[in-house]
Amino acid sequence: MKFLADRMLGRLSSWLRILGYDTISANSFVGMSNAAEDTFMLELSRLEGRTLLTRDAQLHMRANEKYGISTLLVDDGNVLHQLNQVREQYSLVFPEQPEAIRCSICNGALHLASISEVLRSQEIANLRAKGVNCEKFIQKHADYYKCDRCGKIFWKGQHWRNILETTRHHLHCGQVPH
Repeated sequence: MKFLADRMLGRLSSWLRILGYDTISANSFVGMSNAAEDTFMLELSRLEGRTLLTRDAQLHMRANEKYGISTLLVDDGNVLHQLNQVREQYSLVFPEQPEAIRCSICNGALHLASISEVLRSQEIANLRAKGVNCEKFIQKHADYYKCDRCGKIFWKGQHWRNILETTRHHLHCGQVPH
């Protein structure tokens, strides 16, 4: 299932990507008025067969009535509640152990990164600037991933462990919704 989320659902977009779902965020669109952005989202949803996720009741009605687009009016500001609403609405089964397959920033595909790619990355340059022993840091983690779109490097460190903890305790992972 593919999604397109409006600007009010940026965190939801990131979480859906982490859970492996192809999710475009309107936060990536630049230089459009609100009206032009809404029309673009409707056209892109229809063209690519994406389900539109929105907090905007007028956009939701327009998507349903005028465009016949699958849409969900997300009714809560809490991202965990939003995820569970999407899961229940579309009978999604969130993985208990998500795989690193989508960039949480831009929705690009992740692939295993070579050590040379990791060493040349901006992320490692930032760690070096903070005085981190990068050779030791690199040995600490088994796998590194690189986004094929934005080039960002990811690894399964503390942030990933926090994600796993959240999915285990708050997202009913591995369970089919009623």
